[in-house]
Amino acid sequence: MLNSSMDATETKRRFKQRAIWFYCVNIMMALIIGLSLYFSKQAGVYQQTFIPILILFFIWIFNVDKIYRCPKCSKSPRGKEGLIYLPKTCTSCGVELR
Repeated sequence: MLNSSMDATETKRRFKQRAIWFYCVNIMMALIIGLSLYFSKQAGVYQQTFIPILILFFIWIFNVDKIYRCPKCSKSPRGKEGLIYLPKTCTSCGVELR
């Protein structure tokens, strides 16, 4: 998806879509992991399910930034606050993202 002729509004639109998808995936995964822990405890199988849930958590944490990419250079733009707040510009290519 590298496109050097992509205009600023298209870049911002694509980044906004990716950011929304990024936050939706994070919310879904937090709910899945939280509910899995809760229901496994209620069912009395907490010890048997803890390690698989922990593995799922680490897979999520180490791969979630693959969703969150700059539309121009396809690198992960990290702001000063990490991935929590959307950066105004890409730290790799300098294009304006929002």
